[in-house]
Amino acid sequence: MHDIANNALMHDVVFMTALVTERCDPNKYIEQYSPYAIKSWKKWCEKNNHILFVFNQSHIDTDYMMPTWQRWNVHQILEDSGIVYNRILLVDADTMVHPDCPNIWNQAKGNYGGVIDDCTLEWIHHSIVGYQKFFPGDRLDWERYVNNGMIVLPESVISAKALCKEILDFYEKNREGLVWMEKNDYRGTDQTPVNYIADNYPKTFLSKKYNLNLLGVRKILDNDMYLELGWVWHFNGTETSERIEYMKKCWENIKDK
Repeated sequence: MHDIANNALMHDVVFMTALVTERCDPNKYIEQYSPYAIKSWKKWCEKNNHILFVFNQSHIDTDYMMPTWQRWNVHQILEDSGIVYNRILLVDADTMVHPDCPNIWNQAKGNYGGVIDDCTLEWIHHSIVGYQKFFPGDRLDWERYVNNGMIVLPESVISAKALCKEILDFYEKNREGLVWMEKNDYRGTDQTPVNYIADNYPKTFLSKKYNLNLLGVRKILDNDMYLELGWVWHFNGTETSERIEYMKKCWENIKDK
């Protein structure tokens, strides 16, 4: 599914990764909750003259390369689809956006941008330590650790392509070890390695409102308080089967705003 509007012109693009992967989602729950994410982002994109691109088809086996890694081929995917893009925003299929959300690209000031992820510090430290062996000369400070559920790529296409190529090259070089970790010593997929790599690029840390995640952990999910506290809501940290109802309820709350 590719939602493309007036792609003869250059537009800012929201690129949503919604590929099914048997390894992490054997029941294909993503096919049931992602429609609500798509509806919310489509509404926001139409309001602001952006393009929503839903990445849910790929010729690459997700067991060979998880969807979260595949998304970093974003430029080639868009170009193969004939989309003339300007700035790019990467979002997960379990995120939803407030219809009045301000322009997210402008918040990043041209840089790689994201929201610091420090809500589950034990897991983050565990992941940083686990992936350290792939980056023996680098040190990643948890205070600079960004959640990949919503990422603004650098405004410069040259810089954005260089970053994405570095990430993809890293994966191909270390694929065997990375896949082993994902299957046997799970500490996330691309998020921590990307944090190591992106830490060498100019970075803007956005307000937590632009990726308000782990809503249940923050005690703002069941009471719908998150609707008042953030611009982009990330429904991670919930059981995938429960995520469907939470995101459906969110859409019912915002669809007429």
